[in-house]
Amino acid sequence: MWRYIVILILFSAQARAEIGDSSSFNTSSGNDNSTVESNNLTENNTYNGAGSSPNSQPVYTSNAPTVMGGGGNDSCLVPEANGIQLFTIGVSVGKMRQDESCNRRKDARIIGTPQNLGGMGLQVSGISIMCSSKNVFRAMALASTPCPLTDIKTGRILTGRKAYEMMRKNPDVYVVGYEESKTFWDAFLLMQLKELPDVKTNKDNKPSLSSRFRSQRTASSRD
Repeated sequence: MWRYIVILILFSAQARAEIGDSSSFNTSSGNDNSTVESNNLTENNTYNGAGSSPNSQPVYTSNAPTVMGGGGNDSCLVPEANGIQLFTIGVSVGKMRQDESCNRRKDARIIGTPQNLGGMGLQVSGISIMCSSKNVFRAMALASTPCPLTDIKTGRILTGRKAYEMMRKNPDVYVVGYEESKTFWDAFLLMQLKELPDVKTNKDNKPSLSSRFRSQRTASSRD
């Protein structure tokens, strides 16, 4: 019996000791300078890209300006706009320029249009303005309707064969674009010959293409 009483006393003492040890975690032992360490890491990410500071603002992109054509649809002004962007500076430029081909067509139209339609009625002068273009001058020659030339001695307009003969005498003056297409014009005007060969007679007595073209233009202008 005493044996069981001793075992019970020992068991009770051990239980009180365990309770005391566990309660010490929840009560203050008077040590207010305790330190708690933690292993949590805090990351500090700093953004140094564009816009992060006043001195790192990106450079503005250089845009070509919008230039409106002056005069509307009846104007021969062509707008041009250019822009270039470098690392630290950008430049944009806008300007207007004259379209020479457009001016030529408008001048020929107003000069060659009949007076009753608001023009000057000078068709030969209108054709001469168009003939100031090397492409038009060449096309007219190939179509056997050479651009009109004036003989100062007689005051008459030279057409057809007489116009070609005038071109042969001084091609640098009378042939538009001669220096740029010298090989073509020398072959076309037969510059290797001293004189043009005689014209072959037409057995059918039919007018040539250039004669028919000029006769039709004359008849329409009279009407």
